[in-house]
Amino acid sequence: MKIDKIFSNLEVMKPQSFEDMVVFPLSLKIDNIPYFITLDSALKTRKFLIKEVHTFGEVPVLKVINHLSEQVLILDGEELRGGKQNRVVNTSILVKKNSELVIPVSCTEAHRWHYISDVFEDPDVIPIEIRKGKTESLLRNLLSKGEFKSDQGLIWDMINRYHMDYDVDSETSAIRDVYEKEKDKLKDRLNKFPYIDGQNGILVYVDGRFEGVDIVPLTSAYKELHEKLIKSYIFRRPLKKKNNLFKDENEKIFDEISKIEPLKFKSVGLGWDLRYGDDKYIGSMLVYRNKPIHINFLRRTMYSKAV
Repeated sequence: MKIDKIFSNLEVMKPQSFEDMVVFPLSLKIDNIPYFITLDSALKTRKFLIKEVHTFGEVPVLKVINHLSEQVLILDGEELRGGKQNRVVNTSILVKKNSELVIPVSCTEAHRWHYISDVFEDPDVIPIEIRKGKTESLLRNLLSKGEFKSDQGLIWDMINRYHMDYDVDSETSAIRDVYEKEKDKLKDRLNKFPYIDGQNGILVYVDGRFEGVDIVPLTSAYKELHEKLIKSYIFRRPLKKKNNLFKDENEKIFDEISKIEPLKFKSVGLGWDLRYGDDKYIGSMLVYRNKPIHINFLRRTMYSKAV
């Protein structure tokens, strides 16, 4: 399914706004979306496990063991706590039922390499700026090496900037420590952007500029992921300069993104991983059985050049 056809079926709802952030709830109706459950739901069953690949562990990969009869979506940007160090998933992955899989991840806790638990749990989300840097560097590695790897040094550097900006002294340089300090403020802001019945996506502006769009067409899954996705955009570094001159450019943004020619890669799990990039946008779409599972486009940053 082409992205322009998807955008033509979008319903853009009444915007929600608070301080420097404007969110347009999105509704996308597509028939026969393959059914799956979210990572949070899967982990609660104790029949879906994420572990180190072996006793000694390897930083850029983790092992998924799915004993469920359902497919499970692990969302790009979901961070997991546990194992020998916390990790973030590099790309959206649809895990086959009753299967095992090795998945690509990045480290979000630089100064720990010892077990706090045998499994990974408590999935959360990384800030939008780190999602951007990870997505941009991953596309470069896909093009040059065909690997779903990020620039680990860039991610550590960005996490360190969060520690400095929020005055957090983290013994292990974990992004979670910043979140723990700010969680009450984040919760207050989350309440300003509630889930709307029938919603399965968001289009976000921050400080008057387009920041990103996330769509999960399976509404039952999106409803569970809504707060997590909103939090990603709220959980960001403090703005040094505030313009707050919001201008609704939704149609222009959708039109510009539709003109980007996708690059097709076999997904880590089920389906295909489509990648998009130009001088303004970076994005991806996980497709399974010709249906979109997760759609994500972000405003390009300084962290990489256009591809």
